[in-house]
Amino acid sequence: MPSNKAELAARLAAVRSGDSVRGLFFKSVLGLIQQHAGLAALEAVRDGALGAAYSDLLTYPARDFLTLLYRAADALESALGPEDTVFHACGEKDVARFSTGPGMLIFGIISRGDPQKLFAGAQMGYSAAVSYGSRDYVPTSPTSGTLHMRRDMLPPAYHEGILTGALKVLGRSGTARATRRGIDSADYDIQWR
Repeated sequence: MPSNKAELAARLAAVRSGDSVRGLFFKSVLGLIQQHAGLAALEAVRDGALGAAYSDLLTYPARDFLTLLYRAADALESALGPEDTVFHACGEKDVARFSTGPGMLIFGIISRGDPQKLFAGAQMGYSAAVSYGSRDYVPTSPTSGTLHMRRDMLPPAYHEGILTGALKVLGRSGTARATRRGIDSADYDIQWR
């Protein structure tokens, strides 16, 4: 089943001028497409504006990244499953890549392997990756918390992948479940062991 183009249109309508995403996230998703769907699928996805040569640390329009995620959902459906599964996989892959580049400071020095410290620094971490949105983390127990995201138009399943992927980077396992508050707002209940 093709990705939800009506939802994509609503998410694109929430994007403001100047909203941007670092190139390393584009490159990571493109790599996932090539790995699971092959070169022909990658070339089809890169049609139009997505044909740019991305640099890890430069930023590119958030509109283009949203378009890429939905094209990835279409290209990877037969290999990975429905769009939310693909978005989740993209989020996990992106945070793993981020943790070895610009996110090394956050994952290595600031969090020191502690998920509470990592998620408490979510606004700083996301600010190193994107130019938009706000994130506020509230601990709910020693092994859980809620991350409130506002003005972030990426699909919740993508952020669930980022959050569970971040736990994996720290050597933990856990879950992240979104409660949608609007097209660009959600609360994420995170638990780990």
